[in-house]
Amino acid sequence: MLHLLNKNLNLQLVILILLIGWSAWNIFAHMTLMPAEGSMFLYHPIAKLWTWSPVLVRILAFLIVLTMTYGVMQLFQQKHFYDNRTYMPGIFLLLTLNSGKFLNTFSPALLTTFFIALIMLLYLPSESASKAKDRIFTFGLAIAIATMLDISAFGIFLFLLLTLAINNITPFKDIVILVLGLLFPYLYAFSFAFLFDSMPAFLQSWRDITFFVPAKEIPHLRPMDYITLIYFCLMVVYLIVRDKKLLDNKLIVIRQAFTNIHLLFVSLLVFMWLGNMSMHGALLYLMMPVSIYLSVAVVPKRRRFIFDILLVAFCVLLWL
Repeated sequence: MLHLLNKNLNLQLVILILLIGWSAWNIFAHMTLMPAEGSMFLYHPIAKLWTWSPVLVRILAFLIVLTMTYGVMQLFQQKHFYDNRTYMPGIFLLLTLNSGKFLNTFSPALLTTFFIALIMLLYLPSESASKAKDRIFTFGLAIAIATMLDISAFGIFLFLLLTLAINNITPFKDIVILVLGLLFPYLYAFSFAFLFDSMPAFLQSWRDITFFVPAKEIPHLRPMDYITLIYFCLMVVYLIVRDKKLLDNKLIVIRQAFTNIHLLFVSLLVFMWLGNMSMHGALLYLMMPVSIYLSVAVVPKRRRFIFDILLVAFCVLLWL
């Protein structure tokens, strides 16, 4: 079914629009706010904005989802993972977001995924060195803002560090520029707190941050949650192996781009354990790279029915 859908662009567009509508329904009809307690200090103003106007925050959430959807489809197209135009990455992303009920709660993780989508759209390791360097400092600024909203956003920083180290000719210089961009907003926040005599409150905001919530929840999960996690791990391994076989005969730039997706997945997987998201909510960090894995895996005709069952089972487990 999914293999045939992958060949029908018009049907894909219809399903994509329906999934966007489903996302809008979940956001505007069911979305609640994750409490600001234990979160990074820039998330607190968003919580206050929710009390003033929940509609504005829901509009922001909907725009974030649209950015994520466009970003993952544009990345898939730019990297030539598939020869023809396709909307499948957006379909898989929206399907998992809605099946997993990730859009029922506005959380720091949703903000982090926005910055992931933004960097995926703007960072092109294959572009000229001069153009790339112009953007690296800006990426550092963006990541700093993301980490002030969500501590797990340091996974984006790790991703860019690894990407620069592997793909760039002069990685040390670029990494220094990225680190300076990251430090600048923190120095500004520190200076602002010092000048306006709010340093005690600023330091207290760091003491109030809750760390390692997903790791602490592991012993207390439901049996169904353990099944979902085990299934998720096995599915990702299967997808990576399946995708690698498919891309082995592709150009080296395509294989390099696919390696970057691995780096993104691993970086987010490492830092998802750091923050104050629940175990289920933390899986949101991984949905964008997983949607790429799913989109590449659906291309081959061989074992297409097994893949259909694999995806349906995954969505059911996320829903439960």
